[in-house]
Amino acid sequence: MEVLSIKNLHKRFGKKLQYAVHNASLTVNKGELLALVGESGSGKTTLLRLVAGFEEADQGQISINGDKVVDDNFSMKPEKRKIGMVFQDYALFPHLTVAENIKFGLSKSQFPNLNDRVREITDMVGLSSYENRYPHHLSGGQQQRVALARALAPNPGLILLDEPFSNLDAVLKDQVREEVRSIIKKAGATALFVTHDMRDALSSADRIAILKDGKIQQVGTPRELYETPKNLYVASFFGKINAMNATAENGTYKLKAGEIKGAKTDKTGQILIAIRPENIEILTEPKENTFPAKVELAQYFGDHQQVHADIGSETHVVIHAHEKILFDKGDNIYLRFNPNKIHVLDTCWYPGLVS
Repeated sequence: MEVLSIKNLHKRFGKKLQYAVHNASLTVNKGELLALVGESGSGKTTLLRLVAGFEEADQGQISINGDKVVDDNFSMKPEKRKIGMVFQDYALFPHLTVAENIKFGLSKSQFPNLNDRVREITDMVGLSSYENRYPHHLSGGQQQRVALARALAPNPGLILLDEPFSNLDAVLKDQVREEVRSIIKKAGATALFVTHDMRDALSSADRIAILKDGKIQQVGTPRELYETPKNLYVASFFGKINAMNATAENGTYKLKAGEIKGAKTDKTGQILIAIRPENIEILTEPKENTFPAKVELAQYFGDHQQVHADIGSETHVVIHAHEKILFDKGDNIYLRFNPNKIHVLDTCWYPGLVS
C-alpha cells in the first residue's frame, strides 16, 4: 500500500526560475523507510519540504494515505497533512521537559489520557526514566529520540526527517542510526528522510532515491543501486569506480587498450562501462580479459592495497588488491576484468568523459 505518492512534481526558485525539483515522481510504501540522498543543492531538502507543506509546488501532485494534499491548483496546509516532522536541529522546546515536548502536539480528542500516550511513547524510545528532564540535560542521541518520539506521538500517516544524523559525532552516529530505524519499525511507521551521507542511507533505509540537479536519478534498494547503477553519478555514490568509453559488439567490450570478452549484454555500439576496484584482479602473467599495466601508485591500507595503474591509451584504473604480494610504483602487472561485474551506464551526466 502506498503511503506517499509524488507525481511529476516541479519547484523553481529565483529570478532565473531554476529548478530545485524537476519532474519528480516517487512512492513510499507502508512501513518503509526511504532515504533521499544527494549532494548540496541536489533538491532533496526542497522535495522533503514540498511533502511537508513548507514550500508550495509549481506543478504536480502529492498524496498521503490516498488523500491528495497537493495538486496543480491546491495545497493543503502543513498542519492538516497528518505528518510527523523531525528537524535537523531537533527543534525541542528548551523550557519544556521531555514529557511536555512529546505532549505538545497531542490532542485530547485523539488521546483522552495524554499522560498514558506519553508513557507509551517514552517506553518505545527508551526514555521512560527521562520524562522530567529538560533537553539541555540530554545527550545528542537522547535529544534525537525525544524529537522522534514527539513526531510519532500523534500516530501520523508519515514521518519526515531532515538530516537526522548530521549533528551527531561519528561514534554516536552508528548507534543512533540503528536506534532510529528500530524505533520507526517498532512503531509500524512510514518514513522519508533526507541525508547527504550515503552511510546513513545504507544503514537505515529500505530503499534509496538519489537526486542530482533536482531530478531523481534512480530509486532502489541499496543492493540494486550498488549492483545495477543507472549512471556514473549513482555508481560514484558507493565509492570509487573506473569508467571507460567502449564499443559493444557480439558480447565483447572493445576499449582503446584492448578487449573484454564474455560480456552478458545485448548492447551494441558506443557505450560507457564501469567496474569497481574490487572486481579487477592483478595477475603476474597474461590470461583472457587481461591488460598489461604499469603501477603508478600503490597505497597500503591494511586489509587491502589500493593500486593505481596505467593500461595504456591514456586509460588509468584503480584496483583494490588483496594479494599477499605488495606492489610498488613502476611494477609491470596484468589486470583481469570480470565481465560479469561490468556496468553499462547512462552517459547523460558525463558526456565529455574520455578513456
